[in-house]
Amino acid sequence: MDRRKLALLEAIKIAAQEGGEVRLYRRGKLPGLFAQRTRLNAEIANQAIQDGLLEIVRVETIGKTAVEWVHVTPKGLDLLLDSESPVRALENLRETLALNQSGLPAWASEWSSRISELARTIEVEVTTMRQQLERLSQRVSAALDRLEAARPKTPAPPEVPWARETLDFLERRETVGLGPRCPLADLFATLREKHGDLSIKDFHAGLKRLLDNQAIRLHPSAGVGDAPGPECALLDGAAIYYYVERVRPS
Repeated sequence: MDRRKLALLEAIKIAAQEGGEVRLYRRGKLPGLFAQRTRLNAEIANQAIQDGLLEIVRVETIGKTAVEWVHVTPKGLDLLLDSESPVRALENLRETLALNQSGLPAWASEWSSRISELARTIEVEVTTMRQQLERLSQRVSAALDRLEAARPKTPAPPEVPWARETLDFLERRETVGLGPRCPLADLFATLREKHGDLSIKDFHAGLKRLLDNQAIRLHPSAGVGDAPGPECALLDGAAIYYYVERVRPS
């Protein structure tokens, strides 16, 4: 096995042992999948991400340095288990013994049988591990489904095609600690990713319909310097609104 493959499998193994997100590169005494950001390590890491073996979950900026946090994907875990498992190594050895059996002493046959038995034992253990991971994944999915079902739903006015996306986006922002108020510019940019033909005029018209249906609240600037994204601000009579907030159903 070449140096690149060994380094890749070692990185995936570390990520799997962490069980969650981990730095792509070690920073000082803080652990990471790769010890240094060398050219070889960068090539291996980038290829692993492109191949879907590792996935970047967030990027943390510290000074002028971008620190990538990743986690291992199911595809990466499969590669680790399939390519570098003891079962695979023992099976390869068994095949080699079988090919050369005629030229080996009598003890080779006995060792081949022992290796086969050991391979079967390890295969059972690996299968058990996979089943445990699958059950854990199912429990996590069920918990997420229960949380989604228990979340109160604000009826989305049917005449606003992006109403549900707006309400879900505002709720997600609040859930991660960004507060209830969202700049109109941020909401507009998010909606434009899926609705590329959405204009400011239609955006404002939809917001007014959501406001009429008591699905959202609009907020003006809090004072000098608090006017994010003026190009998306909504003028309604004498008021100028820069923020939107989701109304919780009673």
